[in-house]
Amino acid sequence: MTEIITTKIEDGVYSSQLPNGLTVVTHEMPLQSVAVGAWIKAGSRNETLDNNGIAHFLEHMAFKGTTTRSAKQIVEIIENVGGDMNASTGIEVTSYYFRLLKNDLPLGIEILADILLNPLFLPEEMDKEKQVILQEIAATDDDPDDILYDRMIEDAFANQAIGRSILGTPKSVKSLTKQNLTDFLHNLYVPENITIAMAGGATHQQMLELVTQYFAAMPAKSAPALQPAKFTANEVSIAKSLEQNYLVTGFEAYHFNHADYFAQQIMSQILGGGMSSRLFQNIREDSGLCYSIYSSSWGFDDTGLMFIYAAASQANIDIVKDLINKEIFDIIANVSQPELNRACAQIKAAQLMSLESPVSRSEQIARQSIFYKQLIKIDDIIEKLEAVTVADIKRVANDIFIKSGAQLNADGKFQLSDLTPSITINLGEAVDV
Repeated sequence: MTEIITTKIEDGVYSSQLPNGLTVVTHEMPLQSVAVGAWIKAGSRNETLDNNGIAHFLEHMAFKGTTTRSAKQIVEIIENVGGDMNASTGIEVTSYYFRLLKNDLPLGIEILADILLNPLFLPEEMDKEKQVILQEIAATDDDPDDILYDRMIEDAFANQAIGRSILGTPKSVKSLTKQNLTDFLHNLYVPENITIAMAGGATHQQMLELVTQYFAAMPAKSAPALQPAKFTANEVSIAKSLEQNYLVTGFEAYHFNHADYFAQQIMSQILGGGMSSRLFQNIREDSGLCYSIYSSSWGFDDTGLMFIYAAASQANIDIVKDLINKEIFDIIANVSQPELNRACAQIKAAQLMSLESPVSRSEQIARQSIFYKQLIKIDDIIEKLEAVTVADIKRVANDIFIKSGAQLNADGKFQLSDLTPSITINLGEAVDV
């Protein structure tokens, strides 16, 4: 490939790929500001046991000085023009992003390139940032949700990089070196893993010219392949002195590109996605057994995890578990068209509302580029959602929650033993799981 390939997705939305493989996606909006950033297909899933936490550490260190600017200068340059910047690390993606006035876009791209291409990794800054991260790790032990979700993903994908903590462990973070950072940067922060996205008051051509100026010289290079994920079932009880017991039950689910991914999202919404959902209405409102209960799902490159969360008193947690199982069985057998319509409308509204936020929109098109390898028209997303039927919801619920080959009993019902093996974590006063 020797030229830039640009594709118009719909009015104002474009995608280009530089000759080295780096992708630029934009949505021009009638705004005075821009949300712009780099999304890197590299996160904790790309780590080893020894360098666990390095993706997150690199995200911190990128802002701590380059060959041309100190950490303080990086911050001041952006804030001098009224902008702000941030970054985040996930299991499969790390992002660095800015919000600026549109006339300051060239400055934003210049700083973005500087922190990604020219970080210094000064030893004194590394030592300070390790202490910051160690405090961040310690803080998670004070948050029941952090404990619960970290343990869920750890056990659901046991002994795999996808299941390890994004923050790392105190031992692994303390052991990280400058060479570790440099190697991770050179191996994973390669053009084919980088999508630079912008939503707001700039044109695609402006973005393309700026990105080409700063990133076109990066050599094309293939990134290492991911280890395929393997779901593992487990039941864990974590004893901790808390006012409530916290429960999460997770099931292996669909990846982003699965044909039934949208049906899964709607099914989860019906089950526990809002205040009108079954879990909320039947367990919180009607029974008054818990304050917080919901279902959700995480999609990954090659797998997914659908989970149900509940917080209840120790006296009620077993009853809540029984009622959750009842709702799981019921959604396999009974789904109404009004429920489907309401859940679909909620998800469609969220998609459309994201178009009103340049920050949300820039992240949306960046993630589409990374996981779908293309941008999807909003009308096509709506069409896929509206195409989901009641039969699809029942079929997907059966596929996720019920073992293959399980048969209905004489009463036309499934038994508890028919549930797909899951990951169940209970946090609080010691109880049987």
